[in-house]
Amino acid sequence: MKKVLIFLAVLLAISVSEPSKLSAQSNDTIDKIDKIFAQYHNAMPGVAVAVSLEGRVIYNKAFGLSNLEFPIPNTTETIFECGSVSKQFTAAAILLLAQKGKLSLNDDVRKHIPELPQYDAPITIQHLLNHTSGLKDWGALYSLTGWPRTTRTYTQYLSFDIVFRQKSLNFTPGNKYSYSNSNYVMLVLIVERVSEKSLADFTNEELFKPLEMTKTQWRDNFREIVPGRAVAYSVKNGAFFQDMPFEDVHGPGGLLTTTGDLLKWNRLLETNEIFNAHIVQLRITPGLLNDGSSSGYAAGLMIGEWNGYNEISHSGSTAGYRAWLAWYPDKKLSVVILSNYSAFNPTLAGRAIASVFLGTPQITTTIRDGSQQTKQPTYENSDLSRYIGTYYSEDVDVTYQISLKDGELEVYRKAGDTFRLIPTSMDEFSTLANGQYIFTKDKRDKITGFTVSVSRAENVPFKKI
Repeated sequence: MKKVLIFLAVLLAISVSEPSKLSAQSNDTIDKIDKIFAQYHNAMPGVAVAVSLEGRVIYNKAFGLSNLEFPIPNTTETIFECGSVSKQFTAAAILLLAQKGKLSLNDDVRKHIPELPQYDAPITIQHLLNHTSGLKDWGALYSLTGWPRTTRTYTQYLSFDIVFRQKSLNFTPGNKYSYSNSNYVMLVLIVERVSEKSLADFTNEELFKPLEMTKTQWRDNFREIVPGRAVAYSVKNGAFFQDMPFEDVHGPGGLLTTTGDLLKWNRLLETNEIFNAHIVQLRITPGLLNDGSSSGYAAGLMIGEWNGYNEISHSGSTAGYRAWLAWYPDKKLSVVILSNYSAFNPTLAGRAIASVFLGTPQITTTIRDGSQQTKQPTYENSDLSRYIGTYYSEDVDVTYQISLKDGELEVYRKAGDTFRLIPTSMDEFSTLANGQYIFTKDKRDKITGFTVSVSRAENVPFKKI
């Protein structure tokens, strides 16, 4: 916590300074950016940073270690995984196929993926791009089985399978914006079926090679040896440990790259180098909801304002990797940050860099050290025995056993995986980390099942068996 406080203090001190009035190459500007990362030394994981202004690379440095065991320092050529920054590449593949006339963004997704259930309203490719489909997040669904991501190996096909199992959506397509990685695993499948190539081959031929992004590839086989890749770390009780993404799922994340390659990529936000003018604009145009309001999300890019300037950006977080890629069109400023340390906040650091060029932001920071927990609401339920039983969900293919233990309901999923249900109202329960439970009854008032809702996956049904 002390390190976090120091880091935040440094960011705040830098961000309230006067905007740089010197040339982009000035030592003063470089010194200001250096100070943001001064705490990252050669005994801890770190970060690589690159900045371009009006097409010129004006900052390109690395800090900390890429491997703590040997040790090996991070360099400007170190390869990191960029998490959800990857989404804009999957989206770009879709847009390129649209530009070639191979698909329409208004296509019903089932035209390309008939395995997807028929819902009350069609899901279009545009819905997938903008996170407005209502599809439940594949990782959130698997967490209900007791195996959240990073605790077991997931293949691309497992991510497809659990999406195909869902008989309902979080909401009617187009009614809301709700971030879900399932949208982008479906986009991968569309790219592969329409192009008749893997996502890796298609993007390598159509995007990476033309842009000379020679260090960029997909993590479609997590066992593959990638020379120059940083090991990702997290920290617990003051000790570092490896925190790597042992899965093959890619498209929503899974892009391996460098800061230099991402600067090359950001050029496409202002040039017609690969895309025509129409597609260049589509990339940064947020999708509209059914009521005509903006979703705030375009083709793998968040579209908004920061400190009075237009900001086109995305952050990334997979296992212990962290990333931030931003474009400020008003100043033609690109900021790239890649880190192999889960405690690092790339968005905060990236905007501190941007503030050196854009001016004085108003930053307020709330720090929670975990000492104050949010209290769970409680409710006196006189007859908990009626909820005892075995429940099965076809949607996630898992069985829960609910029993009464020490006057509380306990859920058993598998050996070593149990948790308590806390009553909050009649037939409704909460948990500390496993969602909200609402039990269902028949006309005779007998319990027939329940639905569970977690972040990004709502009302997943279980039936009493």
